[in-house]
Amino acid sequence: MNNRVEHIDIAKGISITLVALVHSKLASFFPEIIDSMSLFRMPLFFFLSGVFFSFSTPPKLFILKKSEALLKPYFSVLLLLFVIDVIFQNDNLLLQLQGIFYGNGETLRWVQMWFLTHLFTVYCFSYVLFRFTHFNLLPLPIKMFVLMLLLLLGGLYVDTFWLKEITIAGKVSVLPGLPFSIDILLVSSSFFISGYLMRNKIIGFSPHRYLLVFACFIFVCIIFFTKSYTDLNKRIYETAITASIGAISGIYIVMCISVLLVKHNAFKVIFQKLGAGSLFILIFHYVIHWKVYTFISSGDINYSIGLVFAVVAFILSVSLPLLIQEMVYRNNYLALFFLPFKSNKLFTRKLTEDPE
Repeated sequence: MNNRVEHIDIAKGISITLVALVHSKLASFFPEIIDSMSLFRMPLFFFLSGVFFSFSTPPKLFILKKSEALLKPYFSVLLLLFVIDVIFQNDNLLLQLQGIFYGNGETLRWVQMWFLTHLFTVYCFSYVLFRFTHFNLLPLPIKMFVLMLLLLLGGLYVDTFWLKEITIAGKVSVLPGLPFSIDILLVSSSFFISGYLMRNKIIGFSPHRYLLVFACFIFVCIIFFTKSYTDLNKRIYETAITASIGAISGIYIVMCISVLLVKHNAFKVIFQKLGAGSLFILIFHYVIHWKVYTFISSGDINYSIGLVFAVVAFILSVSLPLLIQEMVYRNNYLALFFLPFKSNKLFTRKLTEDPE
């Protein structure tokens, strides 16, 4: 693996660490610091996801691959939880099942899973845009200008479908956003497609000292002098212009840090492993963190002890999913629910035994 790929893997590791951090108890100990990272946390995740996007495969194959990568683990985990609830006769089973297929953070038991359904939507939208329109033929500056307009437009109307009352057949319901969080598609896909369009620059990324200082200065100014805040799951993109600038600045800062960490082997290995295990950390970090923290912090504890417990729970929340990942890689039956079928030895063995 060369340095160009290494720093992207490190950036992915930083990205998933920030996602786990905001969902942890540590967020209540350092709210100002962690809240400020909201400006670029999810934009960074979408941006990096787009770097290796490709629309060269046929539509059916593309949908199949993305379904295997994103929807299969999503439905495997959530339907398993649903079956467990059925066995133990828990309440609101029909509502839970509807929420799973709605695929929205507000309707899910494990809220963080909304990202998988939405990323699938982002991939499909981007595929259609590049393969079936003339967008890819436009000059790069015009493409980026169009994306900026879409980003600002999406940011201004991000809460259009959020917690709105609707009447269907005389019954009033509250709309929790659109299925698969389609209502934030303009914002998320703008960062995703930007990652794709800047692929070569990101792969060959080289930090510029003065530009890094400028990005840090802009980011700090936005944090201290504006009310900008981003929480796409809650349909918050406040305020669109400064939030977008803050996201761009934050992404640049993380990319600079990632390149610098390539030279430090210990940090490089840690964040590369976290980046490689992003799927499993995304799925399992929340439940692991809060189960661990609740268990070890039972009873009255002071601030210092609580902070130590929060750190321990956070470390376990990003490391134990890597053990789950290893178990999945080693067990062909578990791999059926998380990994592509073509890489599973059960299928390759079957093809070898029963050649056409």
